Amino acid sequence: MKRLVIILAAVSLMGLVAGRAWSISPEAQNKVVTAASKNVIQIGLSYRGDEIHFFGVNPVPGADVITRLTAEKEEVIKLSMKGKVGPFWMTVKQYEVTGAPFIYKIHANKPIGEIISEETARELEIGYPAIKNRMKMHLVRGQAAPGDADKVFEGLVNIKESDNLYNIVEDPRRLEIEEGKLFKHYFRFPPKATEGSYQVETFAFQNGELVGYGKDVIEIKKVGLESWLTKTSQESPVFYGIMAVLIAMGAGLGVGMIFRKGGHH
Repeated sequence: MKRLVIILAAVSLMGLVAGRAWSISPEAQNKVVTAASKNVIQIGLSYRGDEIHFFGVNPVPGADVITRLTAEKEEVIKLSMKGKVGPFWMTVKQYEVTGAPFIYKIHANKPIGEIISEETARELEIGYPAIKNRMKMHLVRGQAAPGDADKVFEGLVNIKESDNLYNIVEDPRRLEIEEGKLFKHYFRFPPKATEGSYQVETFAFQNGELVGYGKDVIEIKKVGLESWLTKTSQESPVFYGIMAVLIAMGAGLGVGMIFRKGGHH
């Protein structure tokens, strides 16, 4: 009898854990139906960034909505820290940072802290603290010190925000929900948003619980001369190098001819 009670208790505990895991799993929730003004951004020589509008239907009327734009790209970011050496300010240490998302933008119809708990935000990787948890630091130069992780993270966010690759906007005017059902918003893709796949995820929450999830994929592709140059540099680096030298020489000769002509007047 005692053994049966223990087994039943274990099964009940497993059920609770499984229930919790299911409740926080985005894919297991109601589908958030969304549509984008376009799903492909073309990069040409005149590319200066782009803007895509998104529209959706809230699966639970009155639920709050958080959207997230990310792109999984491997990149190494070098961050230098300056210090005083004698009378001069100079670089005293340098870190290489990996693991941080290439782009990270969030829109919410109200402050995230009013929508979900810190625990839920951590599990779903919503908010800047999630980036800090994923970030990996490698000391390249100098000596590590307590507090470096905070300084490096602040530096990373500042650089990304200045390039408009990171931002968090908690404003009902940016993510509008009409009559608690239909919502709309837009993401700006800056000039530094390079070729690749980008995910736009939509989370719906009611009373702090995840009740809906949807995902759109946006492709950024190079076209025309930009595409040809990139492909040539990757597939025929020798030809690309020779071509670049010839173009540079041609430009130099052209400038020289202009100045020589100007000298006769």
